[in-house]
Amino acid sequence: MKRFLPAILVASSAVAQSVATTPHGIVVAHDHRIELTNGWNVDGVAHPGKIVAVDDRVAVLDPLDNEAVIVANGVASRFRTGETPIDGLFVDRDLYVLARDARMLERIGSDGSRKSIALAADPAFLREASGKLYVYSRAAGVLQEVTTTPFAVARTTRIAPFASAFETNGREAYFVYPREAKLRLATLATMQPAGEINAGAVPVDIAITAPTALTARTLAVADPSAKRVWIVEGNQSFGQAFARGFLRGLLGLGLFGSRDSQFPTGIDRVIVSGKRQLAYDSSSGTLYRFTKSKSTVVAQGIGPNEFTVAGDGIYVWDRTVRRLHRIAVDE
Repeated sequence: MKRFLPAILVASSAVAQSVATTPHGIVVAHDHRIELTNGWNVDGVAHPGKIVAVDDRVAVLDPLDNEAVIVANGVASRFRTGETPIDGLFVDRDLYVLARDARMLERIGSDGSRKSIALAADPAFLREASGKLYVYSRAAGVLQEVTTTPFAVARTTRIAPFASAFETNGREAYFVYPREAKLRLATLATMQPAGEINAGAVPVDIAITAPTALTARTLAVADPSAKRVWIVEGNQSFGQAFARGFLRGLLGLGLFGSRDSQFPTGIDRVIVSGKRQLAYDSSSGTLYRFTKSKSTVVAQGIGPNEFTVAGDGIYVWDRTVRRLHRIAVDE
């Protein structure tokens, strides 16, 4: 069996493709090419992973060949990265790349300059809030705050190891722990832990929605064991909670109502974009749209990076005919 594993890996990586929404259209990385719909088409990478976009530039990461290709106004530049680049983002036109196995965060400047800093063990997630970068490292169980000027680790706090997901709303950070069926919180201003929230049976992923006058910022939590997306309220101040409770009382509304969606398969990823709420089952390649009480199949047999959400619908890459399809979904 071992002699066949490399062949399997090569075969699966040969058909790898990624799709992402950018300010100027949909970008697809496939077959060693990077294409902007109705725009430029340049040389790409062999194993496209994360696609990062901002304004007039796009970056595609290759976690197997340790490369990043940056496309600015249709002109591509290729850069070697540290071992296993799995995440990235742009800040002020500079690309920041999280290289997991190298345990470092790299900055590739818009002028081509390079700099890197060391991180804790097993850095897995990179997020941005208020011009600062936040890296969660799974094995170490720590959250590190990184400033861009100077480019350095500013603060570090211990959360707990082996979170499966990390997201932030700009004020709080949320971490998902499947074995404990909990979310852990940290306040970014103080870089201190801020409590826990019970969440389902085996939660694995999280997405954050915008708050309303009646509800706090809600958290959509994917739970493949229960085949559900649990909807829970995020952290809020006492004043916010009192005001929303008062409004609910005036309108005769209960605190919750139906707060989860049932799926026929075990979904392990949740995506929120505007009013659209999507869930994805990586085992079957099924993409769903869901509300608080029901789910609907949008597409089947697609890879984890082969779809993206845009303002006019959901775009899915059809690997059989090598074509991008738009699925119109009403808000």
